[in-house]
Amino acid sequence: MKKITLAFLITATSLFGIGLGNYQITPEIGANLSYQNGKNKFTYGGYARVWMGVSRVVIAPQFKYDVIAKSSKNANDSYKNMQIGGLIGFEIPILPLTPYIGVSYSTFENVAFRDTASFNYGIKIDVPLIPFLTIGLDGTYQKPKIFGGGRYEMNRIGATIGLAF
Repeated sequence: MKKITLAFLITATSLFGIGLGNYQITPEIGANLSYQNGKNKFTYGGYARVWMGVSRVVIAPQFKYDVIAKSSKNANDSYKNMQIGGLIGFEIPILPLTPYIGVSYSTFENVAFRDTASFNYGIKIDVPLIPFLTIGLDGTYQKPKIFGGGRYEMNRIGATIGLAF
């Protein structure tokens, strides 16, 4: 019975996405909750990725949308950040971990920042006992120009939870 249970768990955890030999395609959608440096700014948002790879090396086009709450309690006093880009990662053998890095084109809404490049980093963890569930840590570093001069440095790090099909 133990062998059957172990075989079932191994099979269930390998059902993420489509795998043909060493190739895989795994769409993932999820939500994040982050903390941004400076004046206790919390952010929330969502993301979509499609992990594609050969062997253990994976790449993923990425779409991210975050809402950054400013210090006041006024809901209209927040701004939005949308990022479109790509990630590259490596699935660690035996452990269900995928550390990744990437670059995105970043645009802002409701704030006086110019569009810029953002650098993404993080780790994705496939939860072994719950197929399709992923959790992780995700970070973004960017330094957009402020309209009128200067730059604003922002580093955002937070937790993610997602579904991988």
